[in-house]
Amino acid sequence: MLRRILPFALLPLLTGCINDGAAYRIDGSRHALTVVREQNLFWKKQVKLAVVVARMPDCQRKHTLQEADLSTPVELWQPGPGTFILAVGKNRYVTETRTCLGFAPLTEEPPGGIGVHLGTFAVKNGVFTFTPAARPEEAAAGSR
Repeated sequence: MLRRILPFALLPLLTGCINDGAAYRIDGSRHALTVVREQNLFWKKQVKLAVVVARMPDCQRKHTLQEADLSTPVELWQPGPGTFILAVGKNRYVTETRTCLGFAPLTEEPPGGIGVHLGTFAVKNGVFTFTPAARPEEAAAGSR
């Protein structure tokens, strides 16, 4: 009897765990970058971050970023076609969608800079989501 009840008694301990993600669609749902958050123990205040790079049907790959606080945003930048930089706190990572294999931590800023700010992956109204950056023309219109 106890063996049957014990799994149900432990269910409330698992409800605080996190396993979610948010996507930046580059060219429809088949060409995207998805930041995934995973927290297996509800009492931990950090999540494991990863990025799934996909250009289907040619490639798809998951790359581990780092652990970060639950509220840490992930900034997305594009220095050139098919190349992306993810910024998590002070750390930056570069990846690409041509082969989906290219991935490395950045130790210094690229010669041409980190590129155009595309947006931010962050918790908004309790949901992990991607929020696009304001385009220069939208930002100028909003300041009038």
